[in-house]
Amino acid sequence: MAGKRLAAAVHLSHPTTGERLILLPGDHAPPELAALITHPDAFQPDPEAEYDGDGAGEDDEDDDAAAKPARARKARTDTE
Repeated sequence: MAGKRLAAAVHLSHPTTGERLILLPGDHAPPELAALITHPDAFQPDPEAEYDGDGAGEDDEDDDAAAKPARARKARTDTE
Protein backbone atom coordinates (compact mmCIF):
# COMPACT_ATOMS: atom_id res chain seq x y z
CA MET A 1 0.00 0.00 0.00
CA ALA A 2 1.25 3.48 -0.82
CA GLY A 3 0.18 5.05 2.47
CA LYS A 4 -2.78 5.75 4.71
CA ARG A 5 -6.13 6.24 2.95
CA LEU A 6 -7.84 9.56 3.62
CA ALA A 7 -11.43 9.83 4.85
CA ALA A 8 -11.60 13.61 4.30
CA ALA A 9 -10.06 16.24 2.03
CA VAL A 10 -6.80 17.68 3.38
CA HIS A 11 -5.03 20.90 2.37
CA LEU A 12 -1.32 21.16 3.17
CA SER A 13 2.04 22.41 1.92
CA HIS A 14 4.62 19.97 0.59
CA PRO A 15 7.46 19.81 3.14
CA THR A 16 10.31 20.33 0.64
CA THR A 17 8.84 22.28 -2.28
CA GLY A 18 6.28 24.37 -0.38
CA GLU A 19 3.73 23.57 -3.10
CA ARG A 20 0.09 23.71 -1.91
CA LEU A 21 -1.48 20.26 -2.10
CA ILE A 22 -5.06 19.07 -1.85
CA LEU A 23 -5.49 15.39 -1.03
CA LEU A 24 -9.01 14.06 -1.58
CA PRO A 25 -11.00 11.39 0.29
CA GLY A 26 -9.90 7.95 -0.85
CA ASP A 27 -6.38 9.13 -1.79
CA HIS A 28 -3.42 7.35 -0.25
CA ALA A 29 -1.20 9.84 1.58
CA PRO A 30 2.52 9.04 1.28
CA PRO A 31 4.20 8.59 4.68
CA GLU A 32 6.04 11.95 4.51
CA LEU A 33 2.73 13.77 3.95
CA ALA A 34 0.72 11.59 6.35
CA ALA A 35 3.10 12.65 9.12
CA LEU A 36 2.02 16.28 8.58
CA ILE A 37 -1.70 15.49 8.97
CA THR A 38 -2.64 15.79 12.63
CA HIS A 39 -6.45 15.56 12.59
CA PRO A 40 -7.41 12.13 13.99
CA ASP A 41 -10.45 11.73 11.73
CA ALA A 42 -8.60 12.55 8.50
CA PHE A 43 -7.76 8.90 7.83
CA GLN A 44 -10.00 5.92 7.25
CA PRO A 45 -9.77 3.27 9.97
CA ASP A 46 -7.25 0.54 9.30
CA PRO A 47 -9.19 -2.76 9.33
CA GLU A 48 -6.03 -4.72 10.17
CA ALA A 49 -5.40 -2.58 13.26
CA GLU A 50 -8.87 -3.31 14.63
CA TYR A 51 -8.22 -7.05 14.80
CA ASP A 52 -5.26 -8.20 16.84
CA GLY A 53 -5.79 -11.94 16.40
CA ASP A 54 -7.08 -12.80 19.89
CA GLY A 55 -10.74 -12.06 19.18
CA ALA A 56 -10.67 -8.74 21.01
CA GLY A 57 -10.89 -5.57 18.90
CA GLU A 58 -9.92 -2.04 19.83
CA ASP A 59 -13.53 -1.07 20.41
CA ASP A 60 -13.90 -3.42 23.40
CA GLU A 61 -13.13 -0.46 25.68
CA ASP A 62 -16.08 1.43 24.20
CA ASP A 63 -18.41 -1.44 25.11
CA ASP A 64 -17.40 -1.13 28.77
CA ALA A 65 -17.89 2.64 28.72
CA ALA A 66 -21.33 2.30 27.15
CA ALA A 67 -22.45 -0.05 29.93
CA LYS A 68 -21.69 2.52 32.64
CA PRO A 69 -24.45 5.04 33.39
CA ALA A 70 -23.65 8.68 32.74
CA ARG A 71 -23.20 10.98 35.73
CA ALA A 72 -25.95 13.51 36.20
CA ARG A 73 -24.90 17.17 36.37
CA LYS A 74 -26.25 19.48 39.01
CA ALA A 75 -27.94 22.63 37.83
CA ARG A 76 -26.13 25.91 38.47
CA THR A 77 -27.72 27.93 41.21
CA ASP A 78 -25.46 30.98 41.16
CA THR A 79 -26.84 33.68 38.86
CA GLU A 80 -24.74 36.78 39.00
